[in-house]
Amino acid sequence: MIISDPLLIDTNVLVYAHNQDSPFHKQSLSLVKAAIAGEFRGVLAEQNLVEFYSIVTDKRRIAKPLPPLRARELLEDYLKLPFEIIFPNKETIGKLFMLCKESKIKNGRVFDAHLAATMLSHQIKHIVTANVKDFKSFTEIKVLNIEDC
Repeated sequence: MIISDPLLIDTNVLVYAHNQDSPFHKQSLSLVKAAIAGEFRGVLAEQNLVEFYSIVTDKRRIAKPLPPLRARELLEDYLKLPFEIIFPNKETIGKLFMLCKESKIKNGRVFDAHLAATMLSHQIKHIVTANVKDFKSFTEIKVLNIEDC
């Protein structure tokens, strides 16, 4: 995959990279390794890291959850790797309100909108995910499917 713009890696891709039972494991792990190798500018949002911990330690969400200590070690590893970590800033809430209004967001979809708003407040326009439909209504960002990577 060749991309010159920064690429945000969605939470599900991180989870699949560490879940060998996932049908997307191979593509996800390959993508994470490519970011680490500097083949593209990999970006993670703070929200991705929090969601990752929540998912990989929850037996209701994955068949083989990780112990909390192992999940924390993985998060610490991600912080040491060459990923750009982005956080919500002063612009994020305004962008969130705009996206919610434009896309008629309600309920749990606000979390996808918040991630998109965080991206936009850092001029990140690309995301790779297995849940393409979750981001399709946000026309300001380009959504790449992990299956195509």
